[in-house]
Amino acid sequence: MPGSDPSGHPFVRALDDVIAAYSLMRECGVKTLPVDPGAWAAFAAPSPAQAMPRVPPPAQAERPAPGGAPADTPADRDAAMGLLRDDLRACRACAYGAAEGRLLGQGPAYNPDVALVNGAALEGGDPVAVGSRLEGEAGALLDRMLAAIGLARPALYVTHALKCPVSGRPPAEALRACSAHLRRELALVNPRAIVLLGPVAARAVHGSGASAIGTVGQWGLLGRIPTIALHHPMRLLLAGDALSVNLKRENWAALQALRDRLRRTP
Repeated sequence: MPGSDPSGHPFVRALDDVIAAYSLMRECGVKTLPVDPGAWAAFAAPSPAQAMPRVPPPAQAERPAPGGAPADTPADRDAAMGLLRDDLRACRACAYGAAEGRLLGQGPAYNPDVALVNGAALEGGDPVAVGSRLEGEAGALLDRMLAAIGLARPALYVTHALKCPVSGRPPAEALRACSAHLRRELALVNPRAIVLLGPVAARAVHGSGASAIGTVGQWGLLGRIPTIALHHPMRLLLAGDALSVNLKRENWAALQALRDRLRRTP
């Protein structure tokens, strides 16, 4: 009741007893306690609601679960991706909403090893705009980076943080609007890891407070999918010889961390 003394409540007394017992064990030098392996495994197991199960691609699809239970099948994913495309076409949340050519990803759309998130694809034919789209010299550099750890771009799902082509620095409202679409897309694709190319990609996936997660080599999580940031290949090309050596060294360390993680996890 309001204003009553909680100290006599059974829960409070039990909690006091537990605290007193642990304090005594610590004073006696006890640093670890035995844990039943079965109980720990049940506690640490991922919740089905937190991670989408990995399903075979459409050509190898299994039948839905018996008994009418809902199942995550390639057909379900296709339908959900179709709804996402419809929502993208109808989106008018920013000044680029009337643009043509909405940018969904390319590559294997079901459980690839890696989904790669580019930032904004700039309009135009100048070298910076071409590089922003991972074409030309920047695209060739990206391919060499991936090949160094045994990945090839056709085996990756590659998508853009900004779903419409932009003519300059993407405004904050465009990034906010596209972020929701991007996160839906990545959850449907369900990769083993997500690579973020540059700060725009990091902010789109993790929000505006992603300065730490956007640091090259820093791991983060989107749901239960690990993410890691890299310098955009266009930044490496524009940095100049002195700076680019350090940037490439940081990218190589992050790529090695990605390779090691993919080797360790199924």
